[in-house]
Amino acid sequence: MHVRHAILASLLGCTVLACQGGAAAPAAQPAAEPAKVAEPAKAEAPAKPDEKVAAAEKHEGEEGCIYADAHKKEGDEADCPHGGAEGTPNSGEPGHFGAAFALKETRPLGPILAAGKDALPKDAVQVSGTVDSVCQKKGCWMVVKDGDQQARILMKDHGFTVPMDTKGKPVVVEGTLEARTFTEAQVKHLEKDAGKDPASASGERTEYVLTASGVKIQNS
Repeated sequence: MHVRHAILASLLGCTVLACQGGAAAPAAQPAAEPAKVAEPAKAEAPAKPDEKVAAAEKHEGEEGCIYADAHKKEGDEADCPHGGAEGTPNSGEPGHFGAAFALKETRPLGPILAAGKDALPKDAVQVSGTVDSVCQKKGCWMVVKDGDQQARILMKDHGFTVPMDTKGKPVVVEGTLEARTFTEAQVKHLEKDAGKDPASASGERTEYVLTASGVKIQNS
């Protein structure tokens, strides 16, 4: 009898251990996170130009432009865009830039200017001389000499240009003459256009100006 009780007690003890699951299992370790793939470096956006620098450059182009008033009258921005570097021969005749000539008589420029500003012709004239200098930006003006007299040639309404390599060539110009005073800013702008140092110019300057409707460059 005692043996039976001992066997039963032993069996009951084993059953209890089995129900309790024996020794505690070790805690499960958290799953390792998958390795992150490095994203390719993004190319940096190109730096935007300094707005102040851009504005200063634009202002430099506008300040002193001798054609600013003409562009304002047309409702355009006075940004002094100049014209075409090779000249714009509107008339279709080789060497002729701008409108076709309306006058038949050509007069030397020197004697007309030597008579003084009060004696300048009121109407359009056609004059001859030699190209002394040309705007080296786009050919939008030139200086014509005859003897010891000279006049700056501006293109009417900034409507055409002349080639920049015409210095020393004979020229015939048709248009209206006047004495014009340029501001210091305009003088500096003209010096810069001529390829000279604008810092060397100061003060106003009065010149004879011929606003040309047409220009005929000889041997071009």
